[in-house]
Amino acid sequence: MTKRPQPTEDVIAANITVHTAMAATYDQREPHFRPENKANVRAVLEAVSNRTGRGKLLDLGCGTGFIIELARDLFDSIDGIDITQAMLARVDTRGGHITLHRHACESLPFADATFHAATAYSFLDHLQDYSLVLREAFRVLRPGGVLYADLLPNRRYWESIELAARQGRLESALVRREAEMLASQHDMVERDYGIDGSTFLAAEPWKTASHGIAAEEFTAIVRDIGYRDVDISFQWYLGQGALLHGQDAREAALVESHLRDVLPISESMFKYLRVQLAR
Repeated sequence: MTKRPQPTEDVIAANITVHTAMAATYDQREPHFRPENKANVRAVLEAVSNRTGRGKLLDLGCGTGFIIELARDLFDSIDGIDITQAMLARVDTRGGHITLHRHACESLPFADATFHAATAYSFLDHLQDYSLVLREAFRVLRPGGVLYADLLPNRRYWESIELAARQGRLESALVRREAEMLASQHDMVERDYGIDGSTFLAAEPWKTASHGIAAEEFTAIVRDIGYRDVDISFQWYLGQGALLHGQDAREAALVESHLRDVLPISESMFKYLRVQLAR
C-alpha cells in the first residue's frame, strides 16, 4: 500500500490555504470548466440521475460548484460540502434546493442512507486518505445509490511521464510539456498566487507525493468498503486537448477510440481515472 506522507490535518490546512487563494479565478483558469469537458461530465450526471432517480445528491469537495451547476436540474435537492469558505461563497445556490456545508468530508454530518447519489470531482487526490471519504460516502448513500468520482490522476500515466524525464527521453513536444508541467507546477502556483510551493504540494498528496492513484489499488479499497459494482474508466489521453482545440474533434475521437481498443496496453496514455461505484 502506498505510504501517505502527511497527517490529515496538515493536508486539510494546505487545501484551505491553496483554494482560498485560487477561489476568485478558479472557474476561469481550471481546464475542466471548458465546454467540451462540461458536456462530457453533464452526460455522466444525466446517466447517474436516470439510474438513481432525481432524489438527493451529495457533492463532496464541491468547490465553487462545478458539479452543482451541471446537476442543478437533475436532482430534487443537492447538498454541497467543502472545507474552504472562499470556494463555497462562489457557489450559485439559486433555486431553493441547494444547501452548502463547510465541513471535512472524512466525517460527514449526515444520517445513514440519506442520499441517492454522490459525486467527488477533482477531489479525492486532495485527501490524505481517500478511503475515509469513500467509506463515509458508502454510509450516507442509500442501497442502490451511486458514487461518481472523476479527474483522479492515473498513477500509470504520471509514473510514465516521470520515467521519461529521468531517462532524458523527451523528444516529443507533448511529453516534454507534460514533464515540465509536473516539475514546475508548484513554482507557477507560488508565482501566480503567492502560495509557498511546499503548501501546494501538500494539498495534492496523491498526485505530487504518491504519483497518482492506481486503479487496481483503488478497486481493492472500495471492494473492501462494500461497494458492489465498481466501474473504472480511463479519461483524457496525452494530447487530446491539443487535438480538440488545434485540429478536429473527429480526429480526437478517432485517436481515443483506437486507444480504448488497445486497453489495457494503453492505460499509461490516459491522464485520469473516472469511477462509478454502486452501493
